[in-house]
Amino acid sequence: MNKKEEHERRKDERRMNFARQEAAKAWCAEKTRDKTMDAELAEEFAKILVDHMYAPHLGCATTGEIIEELKGRSDLDYKTIEHD
Repeated sequence: MNKKEEHERRKDERRMNFARQEAAKAWCAEKTRDKTMDAELAEEFAKILVDHMYAPHLGCATTGEIIEELKGRSDLDYKTIEHD
């Protein structure tokens, strides 16, 4: 696994860990704390949260936001070229 793949794997795992914590909060609310936690349901909800939280929502994005999103998705190296 190269550095970029390892970085992506760690980033995905951090996102899932955060989403699992958020999903688990559903069983901590006053109205639901007496319910038994369903780990499989929480895991599936965490996957939905990751998709929702980290997917770009560009429908109402500004030009700058779209450009930043495109920069983040590209693997291009930029360099200045001098011309006469």
